[in-house]
Amino acid sequence: MSKKHTAIENWLWETLRPETSDSARQTYDNMAQQGNGQLPVIDQPLDLSCQAHFRDESQIQQIVAQLKDCREILDIGCGDGWPSLRLAPHVRSVTGIDASARRIDVTRANAERMKLTNVKFQQMTATELDFADGSFGAAVAASSFEQTEDPLRAMEQAYRVLRSGGRLFVLYESLDVRLARSTAEEVFLAEHPDGTLGWHYCLKHKSPAWERDYLVRFNTTPEIAAAFATARETIGRVGDNPFEIPEIGVQFLEANKNSIQGCSYYELEHFSAEAMIQSLEDAGFTDVRSVYSAGHIADKLFQELEPALLKDNQLAILAAAIGRLTLDLPAPLQHGQPVIATKP
Repeated sequence: MSKKHTAIENWLWETLRPETSDSARQTYDNMAQQGNGQLPVIDQPLDLSCQAHFRDESQIQQIVAQLKDCREILDIGCGDGWPSLRLAPHVRSVTGIDASARRIDVTRANAERMKLTNVKFQQMTATELDFADGSFGAAVAASSFEQTEDPLRAMEQAYRVLRSGGRLFVLYESLDVRLARSTAEEVFLAEHPDGTLGWHYCLKHKSPAWERDYLVRFNTTPEIAAAFATARETIGRVGDNPFEIPEIGVQFLEANKNSIQGCSYYELEHFSAEAMIQSLEDAGFTDVRSVYSAGHIADKLFQELEPALLKDNQLAILAAAIGRLTLDLPAPLQHGQPVIATKP
């Protein structure tokens, strides 16, 4: 992993000496909602004439097609309930785990609001699953292995709690495919439950694929609240890249450093398709392969459709068909598509 620091990182280390943290404590415990409150069914009524909703429904149908014959499903890193709450109507039971206490609270509230009775959620790290061997018939991990401190350990735990013949469906953020440049920087601002204001900085590296995330916590004063409001307006108007917009980066930190309460950071390992497949095989899985994402296919098809001319039930049938079509549709490794694996 390259350790070359950006200008912002140099400032953070020279000025604040960040303490080590993890993604659950630093990011997800401080996030009010995932998906900006736009998750279909969970946050909003399903509208299949909307491309994002059609994509989501197709992706859920693919996961259902992969896992529906299993009785108990484990969602590793459930976030705000995706895909746990979306899978629940299609299966016998779903158990979701997440290292973030706040995400578990939000997901439980979402489940109660949706009147789902076949789901349960527990705060738990993916690297230390508190379940007996062979507890589940299937598992799904949606952008969660790469959020752990030891992804291989998390995969080994998933293998352990699956029954023989159990399937694992993995969605992951493939930076070697998604990043247009060798690195990407982003700043976002958040109001934290403890009353502090957070300046979050995320640096992602394409190859080798890794990520570093920093949080600078500010005491909330009228002056800092005003500075954050100005920074939010700037981000909304011209973007969130602090290299291109210095006034939200080092300039912001330097101007307001007397109100800084503390700083923390964590590092994440990301995967190419080849690395994901090899890691799952190292964990013991067999028949590990990359398949096309139903969401990816749905996006391509939606651009050729006239959704307004189709009825909701027709769009639902089409989404389900895409899910079945992509059940075992092989994808080139360089596309960063989902990976499925089986416990022998």
